[in-house]
Amino acid sequence: MSKEHYVQVALDVPALPILTYKAGEGEPRVGDRCVVPLGARRELGLIVGMTSHIDIDEKKCKSYLRLINEIEPLSTHWLKFTKFAADYYQHTWGEVALANLPQFFRSKPGPRYAMSLAKLREPFKAVKVKQVPELTLNDEQARAVEVLKKHSGFGAFVLHGVTGSGKTEVYLRMMESVFKDKPQAQILFLVPEINLTPQLEGRVRSHFPDKAVVTMHSGLSQGQRAKAWLAMHEKRAQILIGTRMAIFASIPELSLVLVDEEHDLSYKAGDGIRYSARDLAVKRAQMLAIPVVLGSATPSLETWANVRVGHYNLLTLTKRAVQTAVMPQLRVIDPRHCSLIKGISTEIVEAVSDRLSRGEQCIIFLNRRGYAPVITCTSCGWLSKCPHCSTYAVYHKDRVRLICHHCGWSHAVYSRCPDCGNVDLTPMGAGTQRIEETIAHLWPEARILRIDRDSTQRKDAAEKAFASVHAGEVDILVGTQMVAKGHDFQNVTLVVVLNIDAQLVSANPRGEERAFANLMQVAGRAGRAGSRAEILVQSRFGDKLIFRALAAQDYCLFADRLLQERKDEYAAPFVSQALLTADATDIDKALEFLRLAVQQAEIIRNRYEDFAHVTVYDPIPMALMRVADRERAQLLVEADTKARLNRFLRLWYPAVVSLKSAVRWTMDVDPVDV
Repeated sequence: MSKEHYVQVALDVPALPILTYKAGEGEPRVGDRCVVPLGARRELGLIVGMTSHIDIDEKKCKSYLRLINEIEPLSTHWLKFTKFAADYYQHTWGEVALANLPQFFRSKPGPRYAMSLAKLREPFKAVKVKQVPELTLNDEQARAVEVLKKHSGFGAFVLHGVTGSGKTEVYLRMMESVFKDKPQAQILFLVPEINLTPQLEGRVRSHFPDKAVVTMHSGLSQGQRAKAWLAMHEKRAQILIGTRMAIFASIPELSLVLVDEEHDLSYKAGDGIRYSARDLAVKRAQMLAIPVVLGSATPSLETWANVRVGHYNLLTLTKRAVQTAVMPQLRVIDPRHCSLIKGISTEIVEAVSDRLSRGEQCIIFLNRRGYAPVITCTSCGWLSKCPHCSTYAVYHKDRVRLICHHCGWSHAVYSRCPDCGNVDLTPMGAGTQRIEETIAHLWPEARILRIDRDSTQRKDAAEKAFASVHAGEVDILVGTQMVAKGHDFQNVTLVVVLNIDAQLVSANPRGEERAFANLMQVAGRAGRAGSRAEILVQSRFGDKLIFRALAAQDYCLFADRLLQERKDEYAAPFVSQALLTADATDIDKALEFLRLAVQQAEIIRNRYEDFAHVTVYDPIPMALMRVADRERAQLLVEADTKARLNRFLRLWYPAVVSLKSAVRWTMDVDPVDV
């Protein structure tokens, strides 16, 4: 290629457009990386296009400094996919494409680059896999596999199965069918949580002993992630199991995408680029004309709405995979009308004692970690507020500290009230640590294990903890939603749910939806091996529809009612939303920035008739206004369609950037908390 040709380069720099450089040494290809000069700095860039013509003086056009082409270039599909994500989530192409490469491939090469690359290409160590016996599919499972087998091209399938219905086995057979038709195929299998990966990885390796299986999640080192990414990029691996980050992996022969527990909030990024891996999975499959399967016992309302209008195909599993397995019976216990022992009803105490006497396991589910949400002074009413956030610091008894779960502030528990000096400080409410203490008092002979984010901080701690439950070394498992997802506990026959009322009365419009998902998921851990199982929920709201639907395992009843309510209220998913958030040292500064953003929005709305159906609301402080000494406000924008909202944001986002304020701000498209 002659030196007269130019390369178009994307850089991981906010608001920076594609830049043009002269082609320097080597033979550049679209999809290669290169090091380029940017002002006084040297930056890593991605070549996204080539041209023979430029609009500036050739003498002013600089050359790239180094071409990095030791691996195959990123594919045209991958580039188009990242460009779509950048446009949809209102970021530059480089911010999405480069930021989502493994650190090794988004850094400027050092002197040991070639040696490090060779190490990444070393064969994977052999993994010992426990062989899992092949299961016979029931009629519903076989029908779901057959539907996908007969399908060609793009299709979004929702595998809606009750807990324990054998969705994983269906996934494996679907994968098997793809490999049979296309031996060189590659498959992406997304999971919401790191602690689900080892169990699923074992199942997949056992089923496909001749396929190379790799994983990507934040629990791995940067080197391990880079090695897995490169193995997929170079087609040396066929199956990638990963959390949301894996959606941006380079997978040249991608032929099937699976998204397990698609409703899970973990698929939505909470910082940086606020993307939804589930939504991008559907788009990536559409762009490649391949199938995508979204699995869940409690699909998100967005997904269910797509099913109801016929955009997604529904595959239903109504029976548990193990023929003898039965769905747990539900009982709601009103704590106002029964005797309590340390906050737990006597009915629950008797039920747990009964299961323990039979050698069966119990789960106590409480979605609140720590010992108590707050401590208070019995004299003056002082509460343990975080000095940096508009919330309380949680009492962690095992560490004898108050800890803020939002900013991380920590302080030794006070021996006296900071306000009045009173020594009588009392914990209010209960978290998993307090429930664990209560259970140890009630059943001193029981083997008790607590699983939450605090107890599983060490590497492999969660995997070892769950292994001990599977091995029968635990009688009572206490935990947060970590214990509710996907685990196949064979000897659990009783699930107890405490403090679900906090979600049921939450101001969050999605509170009831998430409560139902939590209840359905944790209930599904019981009775999987055939024993009579029960779920006991301690709640003051036993007459709510959520419990009738749960008792009948009728997700459709619950979801259809919620969808109708959302439609009547013109709320998501019947409206498309974007949320502009701003934070500053003072709430007035954040609100003022958002008011300026509103002015820019109104200018655009008045200029284009197309935006008559775009609504820009007034800026308001966020519900949790202060976090880490920053005060936060938000501005909601709604439109009747995603396409119209995206057209509006493409004009509005640059206008917001032009405000050049010291206020920190973020644009969140399709926010999950409004």
